[in-house]
Amino acid sequence: MTVHVRPSSVYPDDPSGSEPGGLLLRTRLTGAALAAGTTAWIIGLLIAGNEVQDEIVPIEIWGSMAFLLGVLPLVALVLSTNATGRRKGRYIAMVEMALLVPALVWCPLAVAYDGETPGWVMPFDLCWPLSMLGMLVIGICVAIVGRYRGLLRWQFLLCGLWLLVAGVGQAALGDDGGTYPGTAWLGLTYGVLGLRLALTPRIVLPAPAP
Repeated sequence: MTVHVRPSSVYPDDPSGSEPGGLLLRTRLTGAALAAGTTAWIIGLLIAGNEVQDEIVPIEIWGSMAFLLGVLPLVALVLSTNATGRRKGRYIAMVEMALLVPALVWCPLAVAYDGETPGWVMPFDLCWPLSMLGMLVIGICVAIVGRYRGLLRWQFLLCGLWLLVAGVGQAALGDDGGTYPGTAWLGLTYGVLGLRLALTPRIVLPAPAP
């Protein structure tokens, strides 16, 4: 008798088996990194307060770098599980990872130059908001593709809305508390997503076959 073994049609490394240990461990670590990074940035934002509107505050910049270091493995997880699609959708996650790297590089550059930023640093600076816009695109794709189930399918979209919420909050409240809506949204979206991935990694697995 010949036995034919096929990889999962949902994920390339077949996490649908009974013991997808590698993917689950990776998901736990990703969630822990995201939760820790988000917490670091929230703390930095709360300490810096309204000063972030007019100047570089090192503790907030380093916190944002920790946040990006949590988002990067999150996007890598999305890519490895084909959550944005198996073909063209994979390029969306790849582009986002390509944006996150220079955004990360900008953080130490911003602290080093502190207001005396040379022109060659500006493209790195631009990648920061572009990377957050990319997370919105990823959130939309994850919701449409539907590889993830339940709340997880929509959490990436909620995370991606951070840029909009932060912008609206700043426009509505100005310098007096304008950072608080975005800060709260970080905790409720990225922070909660990180905790869910760390504590219940099986949520990334495909639904069992009927």
